[in-house]
Amino acid sequence: MSTSDTRPEQLLPNLYRFADSCNVYVIRKGDRAIAVDFGSGRWMQALPGLGINQLEHVFLTHHHSDQCAGLQAQEHWPFTIHAPSGEEKFLSPEGQRRGTFDRRGLGCPDSYAVLKGGLQDVRYDMAGFGDFIWRDARIRFLHTPGHGPHACSVIADIEGRQAAFCGDAAHAGGTIWQPFHLEWDHWTGQGALAAWEGITRLQAVGLDLLCPAHGPVIADLPRNVLAKLQTRLMAFYLAKGQISPGEADNYVSPTLLKCGARLVLPGLYQFGTNGYLLRSRMGEGLVVDPQQPDLRELDALLSELGSIKVTVATATHYHADHCDALPFVRERFGARVVLHPMVAEPLHDVQGADVPWLPAQSIQADELWPERGVWNWNEYEFDIAPWPGQTHWHCIFMTRVAGQSVGARRAAGQRAAFGGDSFQPSTRWNGTGGFCAYNSSRFEEGFVRSAELLLRWRPDVLACGHGTYYRFKRSKFHKIITWAQVAERATRELCPSGDLQQDYYLIGLDARQRIETPGAFFWIEHAQ
Repeated sequence: MSTSDTRPEQLLPNLYRFADSCNVYVIRKGDRAIAVDFGSGRWMQALPGLGINQLEHVFLTHHHSDQCAGLQAQEHWPFTIHAPSGEEKFLSPEGQRRGTFDRRGLGCPDSYAVLKGGLQDVRYDMAGFGDFIWRDARIRFLHTPGHGPHACSVIADIEGRQAAFCGDAAHAGGTIWQPFHLEWDHWTGQGALAAWEGITRLQAVGLDLLCPAHGPVIADLPRNVLAKLQTRLMAFYLAKGQISPGEADNYVSPTLLKCGARLVLPGLYQFGTNGYLLRSRMGEGLVVDPQQPDLRELDALLSELGSIKVTVATATHYHADHCDALPFVRERFGARVVLHPMVAEPLHDVQGADVPWLPAQSIQADELWPERGVWNWNEYEFDIAPWPGQTHWHCIFMTRVAGQSVGARRAAGQRAAFGGDSFQPSTRWNGTGGFCAYNSSRFEEGFVRSAELLLRWRPDVLACGHGTYYRFKRSKFHKIITWAQVAERATRELCPSGDLQQDYYLIGLDARQRIETPGAFFWIEHAQ
């Protein structure tokens, strides 16, 4: 936890700022006071020196642990704790039991910064467009979501000046503190758009002081700072949209089998949600991206085809819906599990990984591919390479399907690249499996390099996840490169330091750590 400075900074004759795990603002009237946010609470020892005998109310701008962790120090306080309406899900012990806050094995959690155990005796009465009368002063609440869907700014008149205590809705320089909190899910811009609406709302208010939860107070043209942030939030929201505008889907028309599986190319079948079966003339099968719910479909496909022995199983990336059936395929068919080193890394010890969509159990590879190179299986020769995009731990592999003879790469047939979830047809998830910090989606070293690789490889067909198989078209991937560069710039411009690694990306694989950042902290929680 960052240290708390109990020496106040006087902003106005009756307004003080304490630098704690977040900025805590104290408004004084006579010998009474209210506070916006709480932090560790160590700043309270300085109140008598300010002539304050009683703190009467604490208003929390949002639920994050750095705003309120010190409130757990005792069960009952001599002041009333207020929080925005809707924050019960994140702050109350009962709400936390119903929410999704496990940071392992699921998708993006409902919040990255809940206070473990929550708080009792909180009034969730800060309605987004309401107010509260305190000693003849009207304290107003403005809905400014972003660091959570219910976050509020607190507006107050102090010494003839109007101040907005905006929590983490804004930061100096037109940026956002820890902008990954705007990613309410792994692919849409829902959180960014909500934040833009909130900043648009706040920017329209006459302000003399903008008092954020982190960083310096903004006294010089605060509305101009908010206007800059407004533009940047919209750019970030748009970056969450279509990655290859104007491109058609270019789907391959499959042949439907009796069992429900699809014949994509001669010898290549797609089953269930994500699975593929590549058939060898040797009577063997290679399974790609099997998930447990689809094992029945795989059995039906093998039954319809007859006389195929599955000897190899692999995955394009570590997400559970692409790999959690690998151990079952190995056990049922005696197949070898062969993985790219980047895919094998998080699967080797899922208890020690803090990344989304992990399978419940660790998966050990029987064989590792080269990071880049060639791998042979029966008559098929595969080109192998890393393919980061939707997640860092992703690979791609390409082979010529149908009509080839042993050792003859240039024989008849079509080049099929197994591409997982990094890129999709235009009508599927805006053309990508999504980007977010928690999934460690990368731009220049991820989406750009992966698109450039595909432009060099020039496959005929991309056999991707979630039932998508489509024709490769160069124009699509040139547009993806442009999009990724724009998206990286939009994301970086929201970072206070301008450094994605420092401000945007959460962590890597090691889950056995506590994250600490200047002025804020949060816990990585795991279900036991």
